[in-house]
Amino acid sequence: MKKTLFLLSSLALAAASAQAAVLCTTTFNRTGNSLGTVTVNTQSEYGLTSSTSISASDFNKGGSPASGQNGDLLGQSSIPASVVTPNSNVASGGSWSMSFTFTNTASQDMQISSIDLTMIGVTGGGKAQNTGNGVAGQEGWIGGTATGNKPVNLTLSIEDGGSQTLVFNAATDGTNSGNWNMTRTGGYDFLNGFILKEGESLTITIDASKHEAYDKGCFAGLSGIQINGELVPEPATASLGLLGLAALMMRRRRA
Repeated sequence: MKKTLFLLSSLALAAASAQAAVLCTTTFNRTGNSLGTVTVNTQSEYGLTSSTSISASDFNKGGSPASGQNGDLLGQSSIPASVVTPNSNVASGGSWSMSFTFTNTASQDMQISSIDLTMIGVTGGGKAQNTGNGVAGQEGWIGGTATGNKPVNLTLSIEDGGSQTLVFNAATDGTNSGNWNMTRTGGYDFLNGFILKEGESLTITIDASKHEAYDKGCFAGLSGIQINGELVPEPATASLGLLGLAALMMRRRRA
């Protein structure tokens, strides 16, 4: 009997949470030289959708054509269409903000466990700056430029749910000719998770700003958002599973 109760308890714990998964992946496509030409593309097998446009501000601050900067990084043909690059020189005191709204269209609630952002550093001339070593905080850039890293603060805020800040690296090897595929990904973790109920929407805002340890120029482009978590099992489904197992085990004991 004790063994039966132990197995039932184990099943109850398993039924209380689903397998962790990538709930959705969001990418971008730019067809022109303005924010209105950037399309938001979200793929999800779990019913998480997003708006198709970006709510943003400060996209055109910091351009300086006199210093060789185009003044409109969104219009730079050298920058991949998958990278959204505001023309705001973040490391020189500029900033930008982008907001995205996601809606749970599934027939179950979702528990969000983390959100990953992927960025890449960009020069004012539209070249990649990405020869550093990923998300900052573990490398030796603070107080110097020995590694060539250029730290940028990216703060992710959840509507009515607080904010978290990570330091991302842009970087240069002296030639400013990095590979556009070498992006930086950092995860914003929610240890206890939070629930996005069926039919409800979630708005996240991403703010880029200067890091106090770096005072030279750098532009930061966003190339992806990934929301991780799980579907919350419906109580009726979990209860039926427990009852079925209990009946099966009692039948076997009697046999």
